[in-house]
Amino acid sequence: MSQLFTASLLGLSLVVSLFSTHAKAMDLDWHGQFRSETNWIYGYANSGLLTDAADHGYAIPLNGDSPASFQNLFLRLTPRLMVNDNISLYSNVWLGTPDRGIFGGDQTTTSVVNQTKTGNATISASTFYGEVATDFGTVTVGRMPLNWGLGVFWNTTTDGFDRMPSTADGFRLESKLGAFKFAPAMYKYRAGSNYGGAFNSGTPSTTSAGFSSAADYSLALTYANDDEQMDLGILFVRRLAGMQSAVENPLSLDTITNTGYTYNVWDFYVKKKTGIFTVAAEIPLVTGLVGNNTYNSVAGALKVDAQVDDQWKVKFNGGLANGQDNVAVAANAASAKYTAFSFHPDYRPGMLMFNYNYRNLSNGSLSPFNNPVTNAQFVALGFDYTNAKWSHGVQGLYGIAAKAADGAAGGAYYNTLDGHYRSNAAGATVQEKGLGMELDYSLGYQWDDSLKVGLMAALYFPGKFYEFSNSATPNVNKTVFGTGLNVMMKF
Repeated sequence: MSQLFTASLLGLSLVVSLFSTHAKAMDLDWHGQFRSETNWIYGYANSGLLTDAADHGYAIPLNGDSPASFQNLFLRLTPRLMVNDNISLYSNVWLGTPDRGIFGGDQTTTSVVNQTKTGNATISASTFYGEVATDFGTVTVGRMPLNWGLGVFWNTTTDGFDRMPSTADGFRLESKLGAFKFAPAMYKYRAGSNYGGAFNSGTPSTTSAGFSSAADYSLALTYANDDEQMDLGILFVRRLAGMQSAVENPLSLDTITNTGYTYNVWDFYVKKKTGIFTVAAEIPLVTGLVGNNTYNSVAGALKVDAQVDDQWKVKFNGGLANGQDNVAVAANAASAKYTAFSFHPDYRPGMLMFNYNYRNLSNGSLSPFNNPVTNAQFVALGFDYTNAKWSHGVQGLYGIAAKAADGAAGGAYYNTLDGHYRSNAAGATVQEKGLGMELDYSLGYQWDDSLKVGLMAALYFPGKFYEFSNSATPNVNKTVFGTGLNVMMKF
């Protein structure tokens, strides 16, 4: 036993010695972010119903205590290892989950196209990838972050309280030629049970060989001119999924298990700075198939900032996302076509209208922050004032729906709260399109370069869109009040 123990010590010493020797030749750089927050929401329920039945329209049941109160705790570690002049290794280690981890526990995750990470562990790697500098460009391989334009389609940012950053496993080549950058790539998302390939639209019960789970084949072309202070970009994505992929499609907000999809996304981006103004826009266009049904959709986002002086900034934010057409079919039946588009959940124009998912407050297995812009048109106008370490922000937000239930007997409407068609009940009223108005206020204090404390407060006046209960008795809209207090440490 003593000989075995001695041999084990010698082996361990050898490993530590070798690791230490190599570590001296490599440069390890650590960054990260720690954050904690508390959320308090009052008045979100607009129905006395205690269950979320299929025919209750846009009722938000109170299935718990009011107000809703929950806290989040999250730590992100982002090491970078410089192997040599040409090779770098990156990772993003999560302790907790940014979209549903709460004080006293942690929730499971959902398979979505937005991200792929390691299981449901409390400690997980959201990204781990390597970059190799070559004569023909930078090659990236592994589980990497994805970002594009304003973040409507792919969104990854660590500046604020991101919830569901876009990640995928894959390969990417980035080549630069002057002001132009050319980036072909292949990405894979969480695998399903089908290894046969993409859905074969010609024969509904079969799949085409060559693709498994959900995959993106993309090509990005960008142009950056620092002298003109202008950026231009075109992103093409060919997205494929097999019949058994069980990966949610974020564009149509429909869980399409056992239904493959094949569609193309053309995403155009432009940013221009002139004088005190910075103007940026992103416009994704979608065309293709979901199952046997055509899929054609469009969305757009526009941001205009005017930096009046060192202290004052005026901000405009507007956008639109197509909704899903009403159809004359039974509940949950297939549509003749898909038209809905969903922004990335981390694109949040306001604190209450496009942030919290109020139905999920009564379901601990779902994220309370998964309420993306979809079936909506919105405008927001506000200003920021910064004085020394203090910052203030005020904003007004208004939205209307693109599509609404028409109440036609025998027809169906697409309910964006659960992502399914629901049959119009007898006597159901016509749904109006007003989403409502919101007033936001934010207060920030920059303690030092690393520590920032923030306070948010908002009032939301829901529009008559949410009065629709799929019956003759409307839901009772209440004014929603929310506050949030957060602490962020960056290093």
